[in-house]
Amino acid sequence: METIKKTVNILVMIYLVLALLIYLDILNIGQNTNPGFYTNFFLAGGFLMLLELITENIYIMMLKKSHAKQYQHQINELKANLYDQKKETQDLIKKHEAELAAARATPSYVPPQVRHPHPQESTSRPVLTPIDPDIVITPAPLPPTPVNPADYPTHNTDSDTYREPNR
Repeated sequence: METIKKTVNILVMIYLVLALLIYLDILNIGQNTNPGFYTNFFLAGGFLMLLELITENIYIMMLKKSHAKQYQHQINELKANLYDQKKETQDLIKKHEAELAAARATPSYVPPQVRHPHPQESTSRPVLTPIDPDIVITPAPLPPTPVNPADYPTHNTDSDTYREPNR
């Protein structure tokens, strides 16, 4: 389709160059001997322009369809990946719940031990450690009192009045 489009574009360009040369009287072929020359020339030009319009529209339509198919294929792949991930997650949850149920059913159930990471390991969550009841936590000092704006002079530019500080 692209070769047809290029061929029609070349024919239209040649026609436009010939029309310009004939209009400027640089090219003088058949105007004097054939009385219907201009009519035939303009009909050929109209046909070429119509052919150009049709090929451009068909080319654009085919391009849109190919892009739509490509995007639909990408969407389908993403949906399939998401479905697979959900299925794996559900399988893991079911397996974990079955393991927990089996572990709780045994009479010697011991909850799993929590392993605290070493300080060298990077962790995405804070490590919770039990609080020793003998430790005394001192409260933080109170913040300073806020500044009263009435204690400082201000200059009002609208009325040019000056307010004295309250002391």
